[in-house]
Amino acid sequence: METELTLDLPQLLALEKGMTIRNRFLQRVSNIGCNSMNTKYPHSYFYSPPGTGKTYSIINHLEKTNQKYVVVSGNVSMYAFMVSLCVVYFLNKEREDIIIVIDDCDEILSTEANCNIMKNALVGSQTLVYEKSLSSQWQNLNELQKAAIKSIQSDERSGFIVPCHNMSFVFTSNFKLPIDDEVRIAREKNQSKATLLAHKNAIRSRCNVADFDLRNEEHFGWIADVVLFTDCLSNQEFIEQEKIEIINFMWHNWENLTERSIRLVEKMAIILKQYPNSFDEIWKMDFLK
Repeated sequence: METELTLDLPQLLALEKGMTIRNRFLQRVSNIGCNSMNTKYPHSYFYSPPGTGKTYSIINHLEKTNQKYVVVSGNVSMYAFMVSLCVVYFLNKEREDIIIVIDDCDEILSTEANCNIMKNALVGSQTLVYEKSLSSQWQNLNELQKAAIKSIQSDERSGFIVPCHNMSFVFTSNFKLPIDDEVRIAREKNQSKATLLAHKNAIRSRCNVADFDLRNEEHFGWIADVVLFTDCLSNQEFIEQEKIEIINFMWHNWENLTERSIRLVEKMAIILKQYPNSFDEIWKMDFLK
């Protein structure tokens, strides 16, 4: 860069706000552990806007602390989710405590029936119960999935039951679970969504919930903190001035950005390296509305 770039006071204040909230998030992540199985509320639910690095940070923590975990997608049907958990249970021969990171859990909590199934996995019977016949689904399963289901099937029922007593669930989501007041207001207004909200609220009551609502300045500061003080751009050598160039562009164009995420930073960084003389014009074409 020809001239030295710096962050101005409003940017520094936003960075400070974002750092404070992100540090609180990381503190909550650091509490995730298999020893939580011995507590009354072993399950966690993390909400923040998309692209803030929830799942990455959780996996990074689990890797560094050598904890047994599996990541499964929650953006699938409840049946597909239950098959995945069945395989996890089948492969966990020693029945060790295991953390199940559910990445993007919104689909499996999208209906009243799904929420009821998930509630039973979190407390009470601590099982996932699939009650329908598998005859139409069987040919679509791979050999591992078939073996896993056969290992827990009973002759007395057509579906299968996945034991979850040794599983600690960590949900990540771009959507907040409703609080008590939201359910009450929906019921008072006789809204059609009231029952579903109540079921989602019941999921909330069974988990340690960490909600990270971010206003624009806090959201910017969170991402700027990642850019400046983590290794998110470690695949190439970036000097501080180049990082500030990215941060400045985001700050001055925040309202018009097509996305506001760590992934956007990574894409901007690639363009900056590929087109050092025209990156800002390409950023405007590619990332502004």
